[in-house]
Amino acid sequence: MTLPETILHDVRYGFRMLRRSPGTTLVTILVLAAGIGVSTAVFTGYKAMVARPLDAHAPEEMVNLGLKRDSAAPQYSFSYPDYEVLRDSLHCFNGLIAFRPAQLVYSAVSGVRKERAPSPGGALGQLGLLRQGVGSAETASVFMVSENYFRVLGVSMIQGRGFEAMGPAELAAAPPVLLSENYWQRRFGGDVAAIGKTIYLNGAAFTISGITPHNFVGTGVGAPAFWLPLSAEPLVHGDPQWLRNREEQPYRLFGRLAPGVSAAGARAEVNAAAEHLRSLHAPRSAWSKQASALVWPGSPFPLPLTEYGGLMLATILVLAAAGMVLVVASANVGSLQLARSRARENEMRTRLSLGASRSRLVRQLITESALIGVLAGALALLLTQAMLHQAAAMMANAVPGEYGGLVFDVAPDLEIFAFVCAISLIAGLLSGLAPAMEGSRFSLSSGSRGGTASARSRRLQDALVIAQVALSLVLVAAANTAIRSSVRSVSIDTGYETQQVLALSVQFPETLKYSAPQKRNLIEELRTRLAALPGVGGVTSARPPVDAGSRTIAATLEAAPTQSVLHYTRVEPNYFETLAIPFQRGGSFPQHGSRGVVLSESAAAALWPGQNPVGRSLRPGPVDDRRHELNDMVADGPAYTVLGVVRDTRAVEFHPTDSQRIYLSLPADELRNYPILVRTRTDPEQLVRAIDALLASVDPNLMADCSTLAQLQHQTAPFIVAALTALIASSIGLVALLLALLGIWSTVSYIVVLRTREVGIRMAMGAQRSDVLQLILKESVRPILGGLVAGGVLAAGGSYSARGVLYGMNGIDWLSLAVDSVGFLIIGLLACYPPAWRATRVDPQVALRHE
Repeated sequence: MTLPETILHDVRYGFRMLRRSPGTTLVTILVLAAGIGVSTAVFTGYKAMVARPLDAHAPEEMVNLGLKRDSAAPQYSFSYPDYEVLRDSLHCFNGLIAFRPAQLVYSAVSGVRKERAPSPGGALGQLGLLRQGVGSAETASVFMVSENYFRVLGVSMIQGRGFEAMGPAELAAAPPVLLSENYWQRRFGGDVAAIGKTIYLNGAAFTISGITPHNFVGTGVGAPAFWLPLSAEPLVHGDPQWLRNREEQPYRLFGRLAPGVSAAGARAEVNAAAEHLRSLHAPRSAWSKQASALVWPGSPFPLPLTEYGGLMLATILVLAAAGMVLVVASANVGSLQLARSRARENEMRTRLSLGASRSRLVRQLITESALIGVLAGALALLLTQAMLHQAAAMMANAVPGEYGGLVFDVAPDLEIFAFVCAISLIAGLLSGLAPAMEGSRFSLSSGSRGGTASARSRRLQDALVIAQVALSLVLVAAANTAIRSSVRSVSIDTGYETQQVLALSVQFPETLKYSAPQKRNLIEELRTRLAALPGVGGVTSARPPVDAGSRTIAATLEAAPTQSVLHYTRVEPNYFETLAIPFQRGGSFPQHGSRGVVLSESAAAALWPGQNPVGRSLRPGPVDDRRHELNDMVADGPAYTVLGVVRDTRAVEFHPTDSQRIYLSLPADELRNYPILVRTRTDPEQLVRAIDALLASVDPNLMADCSTLAQLQHQTAPFIVAALTALIASSIGLVALLLALLGIWSTVSYIVVLRTREVGIRMAMGAQRSDVLQLILKESVRPILGGLVAGGVLAAGGSYSARGVLYGMNGIDWLSLAVDSVGFLIIGLLACYPPAWRATRVDPQVALRHE
C-alpha cells in the first residue's frame, strides 16, 4: 500500500478501536478537551482583550502614532492643530484620523425615556467598579472623531449618511450625530424614523444622520451611544476656540499605511514631521522638546503593549499556566493510554507474529492518539466558543448604557482554528508517543495472563502520574499566591479611612458658561448643605489619594543641591482630620493657601533621616517631563516651612516610594476645581441618595459622580489586573487539580481492572482484604508523593522568583505550600481509595478466570 492508503487504513482501524471501548474513549477525549479548552480560551481571550486589532477593514494596515521624549512616558495624544499638520504633510498614510472618547450630557428627544438612575447600573456598577452618577443629568458615551474616520477605517453606515458625505457648510448648518446600532436598538427600538430627529448633547442640538454597524467600536473597546465629528467640539464645549489650542492634547491618532509603505518607513517620515511640530509650540512647552516617533500596529490601547509591564507579565503567567494545564491533560491521557496498551498486549503480539514491524505498530498507536487529539480539539473548540460567547455577553451587559457597550470578538478565525488544530495534534501526539513506544516494546516480550506490568512500564506510569501531580501542585500554589497577593494589595492598611469617606466630583456643563464666581458660590453652597446633612462628620476638598498618586514634585533642601522626587497633592487644613490621618509631629495648615507643607513619615525620613523636620525649609517645584499642575511654583522660588508630619498613606502604586508624600495648602479660590470628600457616620449608600437629591436641588444642570474611597481603590488598574489575574489563575488551578485527580482515579481504576487476576491469586493464596487494599494504595500513593516533592520544589522556586513581582510576596510561603501539599495528598488518597476498595471485593474464583 502507498503511504496515504496506509494512513487512511490506520485512521479507519483507529476509529474501530476507539469504538470498542467507548467509556474509556469518552473519558480520554473529555480530559484532553479540558486541557485544550483552557489553552484555547486563554488564547482567544488574549486576542479579544489584549492583542485585539482595530475594528476596521484590513486592520493589519492600521497603525497608532505617538511620540517618545527622553525620561518621559510616551506621548499618545495630540492637539487638533498638530493633527491637521500631520494629516496634510504625511504621505506615508492613505488617511490619518483623530479620536477621543467623551461623556456628554444627553437630553432625550420627545418620546424617549430617561435612563439615569441614582444607583450604578450593570454588574460592574453593583460591585462598585464604576463611579456612581448623582444628580438629575443623564450622560452618554460619545466618540469624537475626525470627519474622515469611517472612510479610513473602511466602514459604511447601515442607515443614513456618515460625516464625510456632508460638506463643511452642511456640517456647520445642521451638525450631525451618528447612532451606534446597539444604542439605536436599545433606546429607539430600531425605529428608522429616528434618523432626522434632533437630540441635545451638552445642550447643543444635533440631527441624527446615520446608524453605525452593530458592535462597531472603531478605535475603542466598546460601542458608544453616539459619534460626533470634531467640528462639533466648539458646540459641546461652548468655546469657538476649542480646536485652536495647540497645547491641549486630547486626540489619539491612527493612520492607514499607504501601499508599499512599512511601519519603519512611516516612522521615519513622522520623525521629520515631529521636528516641524516642535517649532510650532511655545518654547517653554513640554511639546517643544525633541521627540522620536512611535509607530506600532493598530490597537485600541493608547500605548504599545510593551509599555504595560504589569499587563504583559500577567498575560505571560496566564499563558504559561494554560500550557501547564495542557501538559497535565496530556500526561493524564498518556497514563491512561499506557494502561490501555497493556490491555492490548495480546493484540500487539499477534500482529507482530503476522509480520508487522515495531515501527508499524508505533505508527498505528500514534494515529489513534492523534485521532483522540483531533476529536478532543473539536469538542474543546465548540464548548469554549459557547462559554466565551456567554462570557462576552455577560461582560457587555455588566456595563451600564451611559458607559457604552463593551465588545469582545471571540468568534473563531483562521488563526484560532490553526491554534486549536496545532495544539490538538501536539497534545494527541505527546500523550500517545510514550505509550506507543512502550506498548510496542512490551508486546515483543512473552506476556502472561497475569495482568502484571513490567518494571519499565510501571516506572513510565509512575512518571506520568508524577508529572500530573507536580504541575497541578505548581498551578494550585500559583493560584493561591495570586489570590493572596490580590487580597493583600487591597486589605493592607491604607493609612486613611476608606469605607466611610465619599468622593464627590462635580462637573459644570461647559455650554452653560458658568463664571468663576458662579462656580465658587455653587461649590460653597453645596459644601455648606452637605455639612448639614444628618450623619456627615466632615467636608473637605482635595483629590482622593488614589487620584493623587501619579503627580510628582521635586523638593530641594536649602542645605543640599540635590532634589528628591515626592508625590504631592493640595489639601485643605481639615483634610487630615476628615480622612483620619493622624499627625506624628507638628500640625496642619493654619489657613487656606499657607506657605507651608506637611510631609508623610517616609518623605520626612527620606529628606531628613533621623531628624525632626518640623520648622525646616524646602523649595518645591515641578519635575520636568512628569505630570504636574504647579505652574505657579519653581524649585528656586521662596522656601516653604514644614508644619507637620503625618502617618504614611498608600495610594495605588505598589512601590516603596508610593508613601513618600508632600501636602501643599489648597487656596480657597481653587476649591471649585477639586472633588469634595465627605466623611459619614452612617451607611454611605444612604448618604449617596441624599446627595443625589441635594445636587438636583442646588442646580439640576450639574453632573457628578460619587464613590467611597474603597470603591475608588477597586476601580484602579492595579487592583483590576490583580483581581483578574487571581480569578484566572484560580480557575486554571482548579481545572488542573480536577484533571490530576481524574487522571489518578481513572488510571488506578483501569490498572485495578488489569490486575484482577493478580489480586485473585493473592487472595486465593491467603491474602486478606486489608493486605490488598494496602498494596493498591501504597503503589498508587508512591507516585503522588513523588509528584508532591517535585511540585513543591518547582512551586518554591517560582515563589522565590516572584517575590519582587507580586505585591505582598516577599519570599516563599512554606506554610501555605505545606497546606497545599497536604491537601493535595488527602484529595489524591480519596481519588485512589474507591478503585482500591473495589479491588478487595473481587471474588478469587472469578478473578482466576479473568482475562
